[in-house]
Amino acid sequence: MRAFRTVASLALACSSFWALTPSLAQPAGGRAAAENWWVNKTEGGVYKAPMRPLWRLADLKKMHAGQDNWSQQIILDPEQDATYNSAAPGAHISARMHPDTPTVFVVVAGEVHFTVEGQQPVAATRGSIINIMKTTVYSAEVAGSQNALWVEVNPTNYKTVYPADGPQPEPGKGGRIVKIAFPHKAEPYTGINKVHWNTFDDGIAKCTPRGPQVLDDHLFVNPLLGYVNPADNKCGTGSLNIGQGPTTDTFDPKSTFGHVHAGPAEWWIVQVGQIRGRFENAGEFNAVEGDVLNAAPMSWHEMSAMAPSGPSVRLALGGYNLINMQNTENVRAPRAPAQ
Repeated sequence: MRAFRTVASLALACSSFWALTPSLAQPAGGRAAAENWWVNKTEGGVYKAPMRPLWRLADLKKMHAGQDNWSQQIILDPEQDATYNSAAPGAHISARMHPDTPTVFVVVAGEVHFTVEGQQPVAATRGSIINIMKTTVYSAEVAGSQNALWVEVNPTNYKTVYPADGPQPEPGKGGRIVKIAFPHKAEPYTGINKVHWNTFDDGIAKCTPRGPQVLDDHLFVNPLLGYVNPADNKCGTGSLNIGQGPTTDTFDPKSTFGHVHAGPAEWWIVQVGQIRGRFENAGEFNAVEGDVLNAAPMSWHEMSAMAPSGPSVRLALGGYNLINMQNTENVRAPRAPAQ
């Protein structure tokens, strides 16, 4: 097998809110990260249904035209199970819990009121990330005057139980309903985890420190922000960074470029602005707010902020915090920092 030259970057794939650079990491002292041989690089750009490089929100709406309430599987891989959802005002998510695994909801539009065991009620709106710990009863109701849109993310093979003092749910295909009991105590929030964080209200508006907002078993969520125009960065250098921005270079999806992750897929929900994703063998894709981009496992990829003004935020998701293994064959020149 051909050995590919790569570098294990000191920068983690999604470990900060800094816009990622395709150039080689420069650790403290100015020395480049050491090169390593990695012999397990396989062909990238292999997408298994329902995954695809780009799920456009506009296309999802067309697929479900005339429906207020719908759910569409967009991610199903060895690490994560994610659906894109729509519901009209007044719709409910009945009380339930996942006994072994956490759950994340990312609200794209509308307003959803969450009731989470042991927590104050949460009114989630555009930009909200709701983090529900395992063994925690929760329910939700769509409020306001417009349909709500959200992405629900679970670890693969998660299980759901419903309190017996509520209505009996419908059994799944091939299954039947039974009653069970087990010791139950809502899992506490520890480390960076919290029940609610909003990218716009708690992140950009307040210039708060950036970083992952969910770090749990098979769930990693991190808002990554970039500006094409440095003058749009109102928080100053050192708080928010600049994305790659528009380029006029010729892109060859069969070349070596950007970086790769030695493991599962990484995917992104565009929360605002425009994001360009370049993926090995798949091509170049431009996404806007509400769209979902996906870099298949083992794929070279490169992400860029593209909105000519204002912020571009891609909410990075994956099974865990992935290392950026930067290519050393076709290295971009480092970008100048914001002034």
